[in-house]
Amino acid sequence: MRKITHIFAIFSVGFFAASNTSMAGEKPIGDPVEKNGMEIAAVYLQAITMEPTEPMSGRKDIHLEADIHAVKGNKNGFGEGEWIPYLEISYKMGKVGSDWSTHGSFMPMIAADGLHYGANVALDGPGEYTLDYEIIPPTRNGLYRHSDKETGVGIWWAPFHVEWTFKFLGAGKKGSY
Repeated sequence: MRKITHIFAIFSVGFFAASNTSMAGEKPIGDPVEKNGMEIAAVYLQAITMEPTEPMSGRKDIHLEADIHAVKGNKNGFGEGEWIPYLEISYKMGKVGSDWSTHGSFMPMIAADGLHYGANVALDGPGEYTLDYEIIPPTRNGLYRHSDKETGVGIWWAPFHVEWTFKFLGAGKKGSY
């Protein structure tokens, strides 16, 4: 009986993990980048409905996200795995082999899988794209830091960029995740 229970538990955990992954529908864009005490990951899924309502000017193909969390040893006072708040993040995308491009800013938001920065974005159909995130430290949005010897944390980094190239084949059918 114990063996059956153990097998059932393993199956259940595997099934739950697989179903959650497919429900989210997130597609990674390249590998995460570790920089300035953070792990920066780019992902996309189908365009989503947000609240408060985002001004929708035309069609949006994807919901583009910047998932940014502290790594172990972060010098700015964040624990490993904690989401980094108050960042200002902008994106630029271009379609390889064409002059098509777009750009915009991310908004902080929360979803079933946690806090992230995101925006709905229109693309130029299937193809290969370049993606550039500019990440500006939290001081621009009013997050102060202790700087004294006893309670202080590390100074904020200078604004920086991270880049990826990825193939977009389509976001799939809405609701299929």
